[in-house]
Amino acid sequence: MRRPTGIGLIALLATAFLAPGSMCAFGATDPAAGCDFSFVMGTTSYAVPNLALPRKGVIFADPTFHTYLVRVTDKAIDGYLGPGIENEYAKADPENSDGTLLILRGNAGAWYLYNPFTYRKLRRLSAFDACGQEPEPRWDREDRSVFFYLCNARLRRYDTDTGRSTAVHDFAADVAGAAYVTTGSEGDASLDRQYWCFMVKDAKWRLLSVLVYDRAANRVVGQKRTGFPDSLNWVGMDTSGTHCVVGYDSLSYTQVFSRNFRTRLNLPAGSNAHGDVALTRDGRDVFVYQNNATDYIAMADLVTGAETPLVRIPFQVNVDIGLHISGNAAATPGWALMSTFGSKRPPAGSRRSWMDTQLFMLELKRSPRIWRLAHTQSYTSLDYSGEQDYFAEAFAAINTRGTRIYFGSNWGRFPPAVPADYTETYAVILPDNWVTCLPK
Repeated sequence: MRRPTGIGLIALLATAFLAPGSMCAFGATDPAAGCDFSFVMGTTSYAVPNLALPRKGVIFADPTFHTYLVRVTDKAIDGYLGPGIENEYAKADPENSDGTLLILRGNAGAWYLYNPFTYRKLRRLSAFDACGQEPEPRWDREDRSVFFYLCNARLRRYDTDTGRSTAVHDFAADVAGAAYVTTGSEGDASLDRQYWCFMVKDAKWRLLSVLVYDRAANRVVGQKRTGFPDSLNWVGMDTSGTHCVVGYDSLSYTQVFSRNFRTRLNLPAGSNAHGDVALTRDGRDVFVYQNNATDYIAMADLVTGAETPLVRIPFQVNVDIGLHISGNAAATPGWALMSTFGSKRPPAGSRRSWMDTQLFMLELKRSPRIWRLAHTQSYTSLDYSGEQDYFAEAFAAINTRGTRIYFGSNWGRFPPAVPADYTETYAVILPDNWVTCLPK
C-alpha cells in the first residue's frame, strides 16, 4: 500500500477528520462560522480560580480561559470499580473514529466504555480479564466500532457492536518464548493502524526483542534483539508509520529506528523525558518532549534529529512542574497539547508559575503561539513532600480530530476526604474553528 507523506498526508487527514457535518463542540460545525471565541494567549500568570466540584454532565466555563468543560464520570452514579477513573494516558486517543465512544481506565485496572456526549457509562470491558497485562486499547481509524488491544503475545480486535474479540496476530510464532507484547503503555500505532512497534517479553517479562508489525501484510517487517544501550521503557510508531521510537529507563536520549531497524538516529541529549510523537503543519514526523538537559519543551525531527526549542519551562519560579504531552491531534497538525502537574502548595523557595497545573496548546515551530485552555484543578499532593497521587498528573489527551481533551482530576481533594488514587474524568470542549480563528 502506498503511504501518503507530507502535504498528501495532511490532505488525507483533513478529509478523514474535518468532513462537513463532523461533530465538534455542540454539534455540526459550519466551516464559515465567525471567530467569536475569546482566546487567551501567551505566558501571563493567572491565579487558579476557586471552583466548586462540578456535577457530572453539567457543562461549565473556565472563568480565566473561557473554554467549556464537563465532568464525564462520577463513581456514585457510574459505579465503576476502584477509587477513580480517567483516560489511559496522554499519548493515546480515548475516542473512537467518529467521537461516539470513549474508553476509560479505572485507576484499579478495570476498563469501561462511555458515551462522550451523554456521559453515560455503557459497560465494563470484560474481554481484557483473560490478559495478564495492560491491554493498551487503540481505536481503528475507519471502523467506529472496532479497537485493537494486546493480550499476552497476541494483538486482538474487539467489535463494540457485537462484543466479539478475535485474534489478529500471534507473536509467539515470530519470537521463541514470547509471552507478552507491549509498548510499555506509552506507544501507539501509525495513524492508519498499519504499522505497530512492540517490545516482546518472555514469561518473566524479560526483553526478547523489539519488532515492527505490518497489519496490512500480517507479518513482522523488522526486528532487533540485541544492542540496546539501556533497559527499555517504552516503544511506539510515529504518526506516518515510518519510524519506531524507543525510550529508555536511564539513557539521556531517545532513539529512532527505521521500520526494518537498519538505520538508527539518536535524538538530542535530554530528550528521554515525557514526550510524544506529532506532526508539524507541513507533515513532518517529530518527537515533542521535555528536554531535561536544557529545561525547554522542544521537538526533534525524526529524519534529521534536528532540535527546535519551543518554550522554556519556568523552573526558576517553581521547581515543582511535571509535564505530559499529547501529539494525537493529527487533524490539526502543527500543535501539541501540554498538561502540567505538581503539588497544591509550592515547595519552599518557589511560587506559582504561569505553567502550573494547566492545559495549553503549543505550536510546533520556533517562537510558537501558546493557547491557554484550562486549569486542571488537579494536584499530585497537598504539599510538595506529601504522598503522591500518580493519577492526579492529569495525563491530558487530545483526540485525533482536535475537538476534545480528556484528563483526570482530583479537583483539589485529598485523603481522607477521598480515597487514595482518586480522580474523575473531565473533558474540555474546544471551540469551533479554533485552528483558523487563533490569533496570529
